Amino acid sequence: MPIIAEAPLPDYIVSDLPGEEKVLGHSIPVNTDRWQKELALRDLPPLEGKLSGTGWVSVSRRDVLELGSREITPENVFQLHYYSYAWGLGNKARNLPKRLDGIAKDQERAADLLLSAWTAVRGGEPAEEVYGILTTPRGGARITWFGPAFSTKFLYFAQGISTQPHYVILDETVASNLSDVWEAAPTDSWYPDAYGRYCTFMSRWADLATEQLNGERKVRADEIEYAVFKRR
Repeated sequence: MPIIAEAPLPDYIVSDLPGEEKVLGHSIPVNTDRWQKELALRDLPPLEGKLSGTGWVSVSRRDVLELGSREITPENVFQLHYYSYAWGLGNKARNLPKRLDGIAKDQERAADLLLSAWTAVRGGEPAEEVYGILTTPRGGARITWFGPAFSTKFLYFAQGISTQPHYVILDETVASNLSDVWEAAPTDSWYPDAYGRYCTFMSRWADLATEQLNGERKVRADEIEYAVFKRR
């Protein structure tokens, strides 16, 4: 069933609004040595920035969003991809070799798809169209092992640090935690139109939360996503 577009804003969202700084500070530990080794084995472009160091490094949403504000180039798109992937995979980075194989087997095609998606995000194209660049009409991955949830993370970070987010992360946890307004929601893949409706829905809840605060500040859509993700 589709998400209930006019569902009211639940109390738990209002009581647990994290604020922009908490969302941007949401960090994940990343094993830089492992990432560098796996990239080198596949002759993929090396990491830059803090992930080019050694040991475990904390990567925040802010770090990755700042990459999304950079000039759209083939070099930068790989860094944005790596960082969004590393943040999304978490400290265990399950199946990292297979995921990087998916890029390495056709590096040029992967770069073209990612560049097209980033360009569409920068141009403010409809969410379902942007998502459809990286995902098939039936919710499959166009880049092997870079599935729908990771695609939404890339789109989110591609918006950059200075933009009010419209393209919002959707993953298994978020979809499951929205079950009271999105009955039987898929938890591992979504059609492009479903992702488009989801982004519109989360922006609407952000507007309702702003009203609840009497316009004291503008609530971001990623605050809503974060609150849903952390729902207990």
